Amino acid sequence: GCDSSLNLTSQKVTDAVDSIFQSLRDISRVRMHMKQFNSVHNPGSNTHQAASYKPLLKQVVEEICNPDRPDPVDIEHISSGLTDLLKTGFSMFMKVNRPHPGDHPLVIIFMVGGVSVSEVKMVKDLVATRKPGTQVMVLSSVLLTPHSAVELLFAPDRLQPDTHI
Repeated sequence: GCDSSLNLTSQKVTDAVDSIFQSLRDISRVRMHMKQFNSVHNPGSNTHQAASYKPLLKQVVEEICNPDRPDPVDIEHISSGLTDLLKTGFSMFMKVNRPHPGDHPLVIIFMVGGVSVSEVKMVKDLVATRKPGTQVMVLSSVLLTPHSAVELLFAPDRLQPDTHI
């Protein structure tokens, strides 16, 4: 016969949790090729600091606003005009620094797959604190609500999120 309703409910919960963890593994796998932004987990130290979560968007904005200004490893500059193309060509022969994203008075961030209101506020606050006078625009393919963010965890194709919202 039939399983009891308790067994069916238990199986549904197990399947749902497995699906969520598979989604998180898929997202993690997409970032594996990145050198700097490949993890949102900070393990901390065993004695003084607990493990913590650092959102990818926060990592990127902190890198853009970094006053020490190393070359961002995972942020690529795309040449747009003749002057930039000439600089790129000369950089093969002599040391020419690539433009740093923080050099510009306007920073535009586009989030594919969605962004929440709290993430937009976090970006705005970080830029205001670390790079006063810099304007920031956060654009996205969709504005996420708590409900739609949870729906994305259960979406059948997690790596193409905009097709399901």
